Amino acid sequence: MQTDWERFRDAVTVLAGAGPVKQRLLDAYQRHLRDLDPGDLPRELRGTYASLLDALQSAQRAGSLDAIAASVRKMSDMDAARHAQAIVQLFAGLNEPHGQARPASPLRAVPDDDEIPAFLNRA
Repeated sequence: MQTDWERFRDAVTVLAGAGPVKQRLLDAYQRHLRDLDPGDLPRELRGTYASLLDALQSAQRAGSLDAIAASVRKMSDMDAARHAQAIVQLFAGLNEPHGQARPASPLRAVPDDDEIPAFLNRA
């Protein structure tokens, strides 16, 4: 069983692929996020995900298209791109798999003792 992080990673991979943005958005959602339980997401991401779901389920079923496909079809390319960006932001908001968040460490050009390395101190 995939973790939510893995589902979003796979959805983002689809979004980064070739093809029209509407098709990539539809594929990413249907193949990787459709069965995601919003209650499993961190509380701070649920609102964004709920907004995404509302947008993806805004249209009625039309002919052979389910509500998701009909909703995406009605979107402008700009709206579809905005929803694709929301998926990327949700992915970025999730922790690393298995709860292993990366430690926050600022990049430094000099050691912590603030001593300038000799090769840089030749001025």
